[in-house]
Amino acid sequence: MRRALWLTEVQMFGNTRDPLDRIIESAEITRADVARLDINAAYLYWDALRQDAVGPPQSAFKLDALPPRLVPCLAVIDFVGPPLDYYYRFFGSSMVEAAGKELTGKTYYKDKVQGYGFVNARLFPVLIEQRQPLFHRTIWESVKRVRLQTTSLRLPLSNDGVTVTGAVTANDYKFV
Repeated sequence: MRRALWLTEVQMFGNTRDPLDRIIESAEITRADVARLDINAAYLYWDALRQDAVGPPQSAFKLDALPPRLVPCLAVIDFVGPPLDYYYRFFGSSMVEAAGKELTGKTYYKDKVQGYGFVNARLFPVLIEQRQPLFHRTIWESVKRVRLQTTSLRLPLSNDGVTVTGAVTANDYKFV
């Protein structure tokens, strides 16, 4: 079982390179914490596709197979490099609204994305290493100065069934 770890704003700012980071709190949660949310449909679909692999290949994960209300809350990311970077193949419209910017077609470090994606930048290396889904709840302030609670799952994608080559993130947003 994973332990819950709450990080304060001061602790998170200590490691940031993004002047727009506004993480207030962040905690690892469990699969049970997302079971009643719409984003659970992404987990169930991902789990059925992957069979015994670490994750399904990106080409097998079809957005149109998911409930339409969920797609705006998803991102599909390819891991590129070295050095490791994150290419946003798809960035849903609810995420664009929360982020205040469109990231589809952008690469996180190469394109110097600021104000969004900083939690992914910290957690994707963990996803790659652990090779299993990650579940988190984060309270943060957007670049629009709107405070949100985001419950997220990060699901590994794997082109060979062993190595994590990308991810799907699914988010549930609430204003706080």
